[in-house]
Amino acid sequence: MKFRHLEYFVAAAEELNFTHAADRLHVSQPPFSKQIHDLEGELGINLFERRRKGVALTPAGKSFLIDARRILEDCEGSIRKAQRISRGEIGELAIGYMSALTHDFLGKALEVWRLTAPGIVVDCVEMDSVSQERALLEGRISVGILVPSDRPVLELLHVRFLIKYPVRLALPKSHPHADKPEIPLALLREEPFIGLNRMYPNYGDWLSKVCRRVGFKPRIVKEADGAASALAFVAAGFGVAVVSEPLQKIPAKDVVFRDLAPEDSAWVPVGAAWKPDAVSAPVVSRFVDILAQVCAGGNGDHRGAGIKLTQPGASSVR
Repeated sequence: MKFRHLEYFVAAAEELNFTHAADRLHVSQPPFSKQIHDLEGELGINLFERRRKGVALTPAGKSFLIDARRILEDCEGSIRKAQRISRGEIGELAIGYMSALTHDFLGKALEVWRLTAPGIVVDCVEMDSVSQERALLEGRISVGILVPSDRPVLELLHVRFLIKYPVRLALPKSHPHADKPEIPLALLREEPFIGLNRMYPNYGDWLSKVCRRVGFKPRIVKEADGAASALAFVAAGFGVAVVSEPLQKIPAKDVVFRDLAPEDSAWVPVGAAWKPDAVSAPVVSRFVDILAQVCAGGNGDHRGAGIKLTQPGASSVR
């Protein structure tokens, strides 16, 4: 049975005249009658009683008409739904994010999105950058808000940079340098460090590089799995941590934050990543546009879409 069989049958059942039904569908009457005959032959039943003037539905035809209309309506509904999904009017959007790096802009972006695309169901899942990369490839999330890296997996994803944050130093309050407003990295050559590779891919390589530049190799004594644990390690006196600016908003009673000296300044980029060939890609592109607009509308000269990640005299955590 083909889709047009149902269309022809419903038209004939409503017109009760094959000629009128054929005119309604803009086809000639003989092929129309043949389609009805073929349908009856395939079903093995008579749907119509042929009369002198027109036709009448048999009991089986009346029953079949109810189901045929429903099938056609379901098909039309499916087509309209697919078209709306293609236009980004309805659907689902699963977002991976890192709360420590997104609380400045994600809430506002979701508010704008709710007003512009109320038919899209949004789900936010907190996960680190590496977990987001894997979830994107497996289709468990549609877009990830993460710290980009040079990991090969990102070659399979489309990445748009959203914002960059200056790097700051987290110290225990009791630290000998805690009273200094700015601290050169060279002063930390004997300090133990807290690692943040799960938050910032390539963090260990970056930290080694910038420390070697001032004459020492950092000694990483703990590897934190997130912002809260990193600051807990710092507060407990296990070591110091080089973190992005937003982390200073996380409550940490015995931790102070200080700027690095200008010659050691660095930035942490945050970007949106998604699979360009995913079914949800058109919707994701619209959502990322809103993310970029919200980030560009923030305060401070370190915010903006399309930013440069390396500036004269500054390093980027990548």
